[in-house]
Amino acid sequence: MDNSNINDDILNYFGKCVIEEVYDPALYGVNRVIDLTTKNPIDQKNYSVFSDLTEEQKVKLKELMKSTTVDIIYRFLEMIEEHDDEFKIVIEKESESYSLTEISEKMGSEIADVESEEGWINRFSEL
Repeated sequence: MDNSNINDDILNYFGKCVIEEVYDPALYGVNRVIDLTTKNPIDQKNYSVFSDLTEEQKVKLKELMKSTTVDIIYRFLEMIEEHDDEFKIVIEKESESYSLTEISEKMGSEIADVESEEGWINRFSEL
């Protein structure tokens, strides 16, 4: 397997982990709170005010939460790139070590590309 294929595999694996283990669970949880379907009694009490929202308001709040979640992940990935001398994400594959920041031109753009089928969200999200 050539280096570009290995690099793509590594980025895809990392992106899939970010979406399946961070993005989807965060939005799933917030959507349940907004829809008042959460079973968490603390959330039910703290966010009961959402019962006063119209369906349109709930949709807009969900859109805001989706955008905010993307922005947080984007900024986190950009921070890792900006501080590459201090923070390292190293992936081990086939007894080789690969620096995530070295194989990605801009990690943040991998998630931020929400309009393209190539972005992590469109490829890996189940929401």
